[in-house]
Amino acid sequence: MYLNATFSASPFDDHYQMALIYCFDQDQNYCFSLSRFPDEDEIEVMVLDQVNRKVSDLSVVLGGSTLSISLDDKLAAQLDGHSSYTIRLIGIDDCKMETLRGALRKIFEGKNGLRIEG
Repeated sequence: MYLNATFSASPFDDHYQMALIYCFDQDQNYCFSLSRFPDEDEIEVMVLDQVNRKVSDLSVVLGGSTLSISLDDKLAAQLDGHSSYTIRLIGIDDCKMETLRGALRKIFEGKNGLRIEG
């Protein structure tokens, strides 16, 4: 699935008490998010509106202003059937990029699967 999305990210969101990234494609009315509570081992993947599952690991690549996410077939079937997401992040600047990197590092702390390019 291809998304052109605005996003928010935080290594620790005070309101939700977790690390998170939230992407929203307004044209498709579609959201994708990753989050993790500090005391949990699993990463929560959410799509659409509150369709979510927790996983031990997944593959995420941040290359420039694009996130590429790969899900295994079992997880994809439990969500909405898409096993890959390519998300072009809209409105990213240096400050937002650093916040996004920090949030992804926190979400993947102690885990494999994250690659940040560039």
